[in-house]
Amino acid sequence: MRFLLPFVFFLVFVFPGFAQVLSPEEARSVVDRVLEASLARDYWGVWRLRDFAKGKEHFVEVLFLKGVGFAWKMLGEEEIVHMRFGHSRYVVNLKSGEVESVYPLLDFPFVPFEREDLPLLLENYVFDLREDELALISRWTGKVVRSIVFGDGGEMIGQRMYAPWGELLAEWRMLYRDVSPDFPWIAQVTRLLELWSARVSGAGSPEEKVSGPSPFPLPGFVPPGFQLRRAYLLRDDGKKFYGFVYSDGLRSFILFQSAYPFRVSESSTPRYLQLVQEGGMVRVAAEKGGFYFLLIGGLDPRVGQEIMQSLLQEGGRE
Repeated sequence: MRFLLPFVFFLVFVFPGFAQVLSPEEARSVVDRVLEASLARDYWGVWRLRDFAKGKEHFVEVLFLKGVGFAWKMLGEEEIVHMRFGHSRYVVNLKSGEVESVYPLLDFPFVPFEREDLPLLLENYVFDLREDELALISRWTGKVVRSIVFGDGGEMIGQRMYAPWGELLAEWRMLYRDVSPDFPWIAQVTRLLELWSARVSGAGSPEEKVSGPSPFPLPGFVPPGFQLRRAYLLRDDGKKFYGFVYSDGLRSFILFQSAYPFRVSESSTPRYLQLVQEGGMVRVAAEKGGFYFLLIGGLDPRVGQEIMQSLLQEGGRE
């Protein structure tokens, strides 16, 4: 396989328009090489985000430290920096150095793939290699969900993200990379990144992994290809929620359920509180018997509704 991939890349770059649908073995080798090249060295860089769904363009400074993680902030946004630890996004105040809020991390544009999800990714997607771009096509819908753009060294320099129904939503592109930066901002963020990496890996994480049987019934319906990947107990502002993360290897959605009733209720009739679609993301919120439920993820709104209905009306399954 090692001798085949250089030949594939030779054809791609020498003969414009060449396309190759990769076998699972070829796809796995390409994915491994892209990950290795993309995460080989520390770097500071500038990425451009074109958000076609909102009609906006942003520029983002990104810092990557091997063995520590990623930090990033919008150009011109001087007060806060975002950091990724595990499956969460931490918002850190640059002046105080304290965490202001924590959010679940669904899509992460600075990394091409997640190693732990590769078996599921290869099971659910067709890899179509075209010139300097790798398109990932859902085996269930036939739609392109994501495409990866390569640099000269085989590293990822861009991603195009699509809605479940095939619409191009956003494009990320690396405009500049420096592997030996020396700026005051970078030194400051490096210290914060290392500090919070150590704290979160210790006892500072808001997530507590849940093992064993689910403490709640799970939805009776999930989209084809999606699997329950992890469950955790989340503490947020004095309240507790269980989080159930489903993924098909590339896209994901999270189902939150309150660990206890937030109000006294004698009614077992579900009450739908919110259905919001923003770009390719959907939020569905509901309440039943005083318990609150929230679904958020990269799904068609109708699919999000069906998942929530299967949980609340059908009772789900253990």
